This record gives sequence, C-alpha cells and structure tokens, in this order.
Amino acid sequence: MFVGILTLQACVSVRQNHGYVLERDQTQLTAEAGLDSKESVLAKYGEPSMTGTFDNNVWYYLNSTDTTRAFFHSKTKNRIVIAFRFDEGGVVTAVDTYSLADGEDIKLVSRATPTRGKELNFWEQLLGNVGQLPAGIGQEGPVPGQ
Repeated sequence: MFVGILTLQACVSVRQNHGYVLERDQTQLTAEAGLDSKESVLAKYGEPSMTGTFDNNVWYYLNSTDTTRAFFHSKTKNRIVIAFRFDEGGVVTAVDTYSLADGEDIKLVSRATPTRGKELNFWEQLLGNVGQLPAGIGQEGPVPGQ
C-alpha cells in the first residue's frame, strides 16, 4: 500500500512560474506610447526580466509557466514576453507582446573539439597505473658508497 501511494505521488504534475508575475489587480502590462517613460515603467512594474543585448532601449518582461511530471523533462505550457521600446530620451515608443507561438526552436551545435590520445573507460582509468613503478625506481645507476 505504501509503495502504491509513493507511485501515485510521483505522477502529480508540478507547475512552476518563472519571471514577472502579475499582481492581483493587473491583467496585463501596458504603457502609453509617447506618454510613459523608463521611470514610469520602472515604477509600475519594477526591474525588467531582460534588456536588449545590442539595444539597452528595449526592456523585456517575461512570464513563463512550466509543468513537470515525475522524472520527465519539463514542458513550457505558457509564455508571455512584453517588450517595451524606448527612444533615446527614454520615452515609450512601442509595446509588443509575444507568446509561446511566436517562439522558435533553436538547435544548438553539439560538436566537440577532438583531442589527441585514447579515451579511457572507467576500469582503464581506475586500474591504469597498477603494476607500473614510479619514475627512478628500478633504473640502474651508481651504487651509493662506491
């Protein structure tokens, strides 16, 4: 019976929220183009989740919901990214909203740099030096005291 309860507990899915979480009275993040500034957005929503890599005048607020079941990989169920774009004076020029459907899968390169030598398995690494003498032992040389 105890094993059955543990098995059922492992099937429970776990939901995790990441990034910016809306307050109770908020339904979405908004700003008026030409009216709001970096300071007003910062006062309303706090520090952004990310800023633009090449352009510091774009702030991103990210919210993502992932679910995990037992030992399986987590799956992203929902993702919202709000991008606030500012002009050089720090005034909002545009607010863009992106969802999970707007994302793209990126295949990472899995190449490895080849190295010279032999790859050793566990046993070869463990027993590789068994029977080998340390340097200098067993070599002929002058006999002390002669």
